[in-house]
Amino acid sequence: MATVITNGKQTVKLYQSVNRGKAMFQLAYYNGGKRVQQNFTDKAQAKRVANQVLNGKAGDSALVDAAATPEIESLVAAKKVLAPGYALHVAVEEHAQAVAKLGKATLRDAVEFYLRHHNANVPRLSLKETSEQFAKSRQQAGLSKNYVDLCRRYTRLLAEGFPGLCLTDLTTAMLDKWLGNLKIKEKYIKASYKNDIRRVLVVCGGWAERQGYLVKNCSPFPGMIRYKEEKTPVTIFTPENIKTMLTTADDGVKAFLAIGAFAGLRTAELERLDWSEVNLERSFITVAASKAKTRRRRLVPISENLKLWLTPLKQEAGPICLHRDPQRSATRFCKGFEWQRNGLRHSYISYRLAILNDTARVALEAGNSPDVIFAHYRELVTPEAATAWFDVRPA
Repeated sequence: MATVITNGKQTVKLYQSVNRGKAMFQLAYYNGGKRVQQNFTDKAQAKRVANQVLNGKAGDSALVDAAATPEIESLVAAKKVLAPGYALHVAVEEHAQAVAKLGKATLRDAVEFYLRHHNANVPRLSLKETSEQFAKSRQQAGLSKNYVDLCRRYTRLLAEGFPGLCLTDLTTAMLDKWLGNLKIKEKYIKASYKNDIRRVLVVCGGWAERQGYLVKNCSPFPGMIRYKEEKTPVTIFTPENIKTMLTTADDGVKAFLAIGAFAGLRTAELERLDWSEVNLERSFITVAASKAKTRRRRLVPISENLKLWLTPLKQEAGPICLHRDPQRSATRFCKGFEWQRNGLRHSYISYRLAILNDTARVALEAGNSPDVIFAHYRELVTPEAATAWFDVRPA
């Protein structure tokens, strides 16, 4: 006589018999249209399995029975790392669902992205506010006005490209797409311009991390694409060009032009230079570490012709350049030729190298590396042209 166990939809029959004096219990039920029989020596165990069959868990029991040692070890290891009170099957189910939704991205990447964008301790500063604060920080650091203006201009472009967003909303992929398609005055910008923007944004990201506006090491800017730049030849002025500029320039920009042409200081260094750092008696200019691009102090010799141009202008102290934008002002004195960006410095290095034929010494004076001097300025001009350059004097 069989005992019938049912859930209303499925039936399991439990048979009891005696084999060699021992009680035996047999379950009989249908699974997938096939009749299944299981034998047990314990009635309670037979009933447990019967209930599992009715609850749809018979397959689970079979899996447990068939589990190999490595699988059991993996189960034990998983339980050890799982948070207390968190069921393993729930963790596995959530992990499987997350992986299915993420596609190619990893769950770790998703978690880091979430923390970067939802960290309660990170203020959600708008990109416009970020631009102003970053530019102000560069100004407070004593950097040149030109550089501060660049920082403000480039970060404003970012804010205009992503209106209403914050730093924590940006991803590297978003930035690459934006910069790759960026237009200014309806024209696509050059690779060199894109790299300039990228460099400023990388600095901005580092500053934002230090200020707590981004989670540390989560700035999206360093991963941005670096664009391949076409090498452009170094452009210089002729001795006739510099003579025209110096003889027609006003006193507010003349020292800027003369020192740039005959001492080779960078534009930013010229804008920071004070007359107290120009020693005509000892014939050298001191470029303080705080004002040099390389952050290293250097002494630049004053040539005889430069001394002649500076002597009537010399003051005890004060900025050597009185123009707000000296390069733009200098364009007014280019009669019959165009202003060349960085042309004064390029000219000095080219002509000085032709005179000395010593890349190490010219590199030291210019605050550059010998490799750069050798690669970009060697054999650009003749010694005769160099002599004529340093012989340009006031009338």
